[in-house]
Amino acid sequence: MTITKSKEKRLDEVEGQLTPADWAIRLVDEFRKHPSLETFFKESAKASRAEDAPIFHAYSALAEQAESRCPGKKPEDLRARTKLSRDLRTAFHALKLLALEINEDIIKRAEKAGLEAALRLSRLETTILQDAFGRTARKAAGWIEDFKTPDKNDEENRQIMLRELAAYTDVYYGEKFSDSLPLPGGIRLRWPSFIEEWIMSTGGLIAEVFSIQEAVKIVQDKYFGGHPILFLDVEASLDRIIKTLEDSAKTFNEYLTTRGQVFKADWEAEEEEDGFATAIPGEREGKLQISLDRIRARAKQIGKDQAAEWAKTAKTKATYTALDETGEGNTFLWNNIQEEAGVKS
Repeated sequence: MTITKSKEKRLDEVEGQLTPADWAIRLVDEFRKHPSLETFFKESAKASRAEDAPIFHAYSALAEQAESRCPGKKPEDLRARTKLSRDLRTAFHALKLLALEINEDIIKRAEKAGLEAALRLSRLETTILQDAFGRTARKAAGWIEDFKTPDKNDEENRQIMLRELAAYTDVYYGEKFSDSLPLPGGIRLRWPSFIEEWIMSTGGLIAEVFSIQEAVKIVQDKYFGGHPILFLDVEASLDRIIKTLEDSAKTFNEYLTTRGQVFKADWEAEEEEDGFATAIPGEREGKLQISLDRIRARAKQIGKDQAAEWAKTAKTKATYTALDETGEGNTFLWNNIQEEAGVKS
């Protein structure tokens, strides 16, 4: 019994020195012991008292810390103790909200953007495959039209083949005069094709997912001492989405490379003949390739902005909660709204 009391005393002494950030790190470490947010809350609910649950324990410990740091019974001592307690608990609350809301945000946003990007890549590959098949269909139709049949049955089969191929010969995404504008000096000003625009918008979705991963790392390093803050299932989901996008982009780029090798000689011959090739606009210049390195570089800046936005939102919510206890919450919120709107500096 004496040993237990001694351990409890040492634990109280240690907890009495912990900062709000220390408590936040303890909390996210507790997150990592559970497979999901739901499981974490279910386990927390088993505590005999609310203040003993990992999600709440820091508040009572920080309030006790404020009492030990600001002893005394004078009005100024009471005010100092109350302010310190509120400041400590608000700082922890902001970090707790930050970690929890990042997990919730990833569940909502990353999966949606990731699935949409993967679907767009799949559709894009199918579109370009259709272009290749349309090209092959046109060639095959040209040869079959010149083919002389020896009898009526073969002729009937020839006509059936031509009708079947006709369903695909109109599929064409190659370079056309309408894709560009002639300028003096034999120069043509070309604007992006719809496939190039499709790739750019898909790259934007991939960048959004990559930026979430970057933002999480920034938050972990800046506010949680590098400790992971994602629940295991959220982390696994984000990793899976990113790998799917990386694999999809790699497969798409490999297909473009193979396509270029197959059609390169034809494109060059066509360009010599009339200045245009059946290549998709931007294809020969490599503009259809998806550069994950460029997307990641773009995602770094987006991630910085996202991390700052997460932190700002969490701090605002925590501050409002603290001030709401004193009746100042609405004033704080109104001032914040005015600042956001540029009405008040």
